[in-house]
Order: sequence, then structure tokens, then C-alpha cells
Amino acid sequence: MTYSNAAIYFMSGTGNSFRAATWMTEAARRSGADARLLPIGKHRPDQGAEQGAQRLLGLVFPTHAFTAPWPVLRLACRLPRGGGTHAFVVPTRAGTKFGRLFLPGLEGTAGYIVALILVLKGYSVRGVTGIDMPSNFMIVHPGFSPAAAGAIIARGETKARAFAQTVLTGRRRFAGFIPLLLGLVLLPVSLAYVLLGRFYLAKMMFANSKCTGCGLCAANCPFGAIRMWGTAQKRPYWTFSCETCLRCMAWCPEGAVESGHSLGVILYFVTSIPVSVYAMDWLAGRFCLPAWAGNVAVVFLLQYAYIILSIAITYLVFSILIRIPLVNKLFTYTTLVHYYRRYHEPDTASDDLNAER
Repeated sequence: MTYSNAAIYFMSGTGNSFRAATWMTEAARRSGADARLLPIGKHRPDQGAEQGAQRLLGLVFPTHAFTAPWPVLRLACRLPRGGGTHAFVVPTRAGTKFGRLFLPGLEGTAGYIVALILVLKGYSVRGVTGIDMPSNFMIVHPGFSPAAAGAIIARGETKARAFAQTVLTGRRRFAGFIPLLLGLVLLPVSLAYVLLGRFYLAKMMFANSKCTGCGLCAANCPFGAIRMWGTAQKRPYWTFSCETCLRCMAWCPEGAVESGHSLGVILYFVTSIPVSVYAMDWLAGRFCLPAWAGNVAVVFLLQYAYIILSIAITYLVFSILIRIPLVNKLFTYTTLVHYYRRYHEPDTASDDLNAER
């Protein structure tokens, strides 16, 4: 089968998903398709695009908390009606290597939840598979050595090109059913991440004293989540739009971008105060509340609103205090990220991630 054109969208922070999407774009071009590689966050879906079985749509993205990141879910929902357009979905996942042993990552529901959205929008999904790339969650662990990362990438390339060949020749390939079952078990974790976890992680980001205020992190952020804030010396300020893709951390020329573990502890204690319980008790003692006031959903919404507000206020205060050299050093040296090896896909430059190719 020959596709006349292909649009392959990717979301990528450290370059892993970009590289996987590039392999598939190259395969599509070799098969005769007019293939475009489009960054999610910098490119909106083309509502007037050609539809039908001669067109191929691809979505390649990292796994976040065993599911698809919010920007990918949003893009899938905003795509035009499929009209029978063929599609594939590839989540990249955190592959690891210990000595000679390669361990696969866990994409969970990431691939199939996006595939389901596409099916509901009228696309003919031809394949879903996870691709192992070097685990890059530098908030939790150091980046792999170049040798280990290279070995994981080589295996990922082999699998990605084989999957692309299957889809491009008109066959179907659906994999990852065991990860899907595990992802369904872990669905509460995924839901908690989408509703709350990503906001915590966004507000753990800061710049240490090596920051020169160059603004490269803000310019390269795919979601416009970083603002340069200040008068005498501008410093990056991470908003709730941050998806913790870690592009800023991976490519900061000074290695100044950190994710504060000690700050995370403070955020945890601030947000763990059961404000909704206190608020309901206070209101109940002064007013005759309607029956719905004690509803679990009402209590949840009150607590949720408090958590988001308290994170925002705590981070605002932190961003002011972090300009004090002693405070900056305190938070810098009490975060493990400061001592971790940084990682980005070795054949990818930060500029590669921003433009249509």
C-alpha cells in the first residue's frame, strides 16, 4: 500500500520521541509519501487536511505516569474528523539497561487511550506499539551513560523501523496488551498525575545561581510554560502550563535548571492540610447547609481548589526568595538533581524540536 501523504506529530522534551518520530517519517518518505514531521505544542492540527485511506496520521509521544501526556490527549481531541484516515500511535517509554540486561518501560494506557480517541473521531487505527528509549526522568535518576543510552536507542530504532514498515505496507500491528492491563490497574496513579501531579512537578522547577538569564529555556519550551521574570536580572518562572518534559533541564547551557526535592517536600506539607474539612466544619457551625454540602464531590472540589491555590502561592513566594544567594544555595544543594548526569538524545539539537520538518 502507498500513502500519498503522512502527518506525524510528536511531543518531545529530551529528543527521544522526536528521534522515534524521525525514523518513522524517514520510512514514510522512502515509501513515496509526502511526509511532514510536526511538533505538538508548536503546530495546531490542520482542519482542512486531506482525509481518507491514502493519508496516514501518526502520534509519537512520551509516557507520563503510565498514560499519555495531557497535550497529546488534547491534540487527539482537537484533530479533525478522520473520515477513514489511517493512523498509528507510538508512545515512547522508559527503557533501562543494567550491564547486559535490557528492561522494557511501561507505557500503560498511553497508546490505547489515544487510539480510542482516534477511533471515536473516525480514524482507522492501523497500529499501536511502545518503543523503549533511554529513561530520561532526571527528576528521579541520573541520565544513562552515553554507551548505555546508545545501546537502548539502537534497539529502539530497530523496533521503530520494523513497526513503520508494517504499517506502511498496509498491515496492522497492535502490541502492548500486558502493559495496557497493568496501566488499567495503575489508572488511579495516571488520573492523579493528570489532575494534580503535573502541577506539583511544574512548581518544583527553578534555576540555580549559575543561571545567566539568557532565556533559552523560555524560548525553547514547547508549551510556552516558562516566563523570564524580573527587572534587574530576569530569571525563569515555571507556570502551570509546564508538562515536565525537561527540555529546559536537558539543554540549559549552564546546567542551571533544577527540580527541587526539598521544595517538593515543602509543597507536600503545605498541600496536605485538610482545608476542606476545616472549611465545612466552620460553615456548618454558622449556617444551615443544604444536604449537598456534605457531598464527597463538594469536599473534593474544595480541597482541589485549595491545593492548586496553595501550590501557586508557595511557588510565588519561593521564586522571590530564591533570588537570595543563600536561599538559592540551600535549595540547590538539597536537591539530588543537582548531582545527576543530564541527558538528551545524542543526535538531536534543541532547535530540531521546534520546527516542522
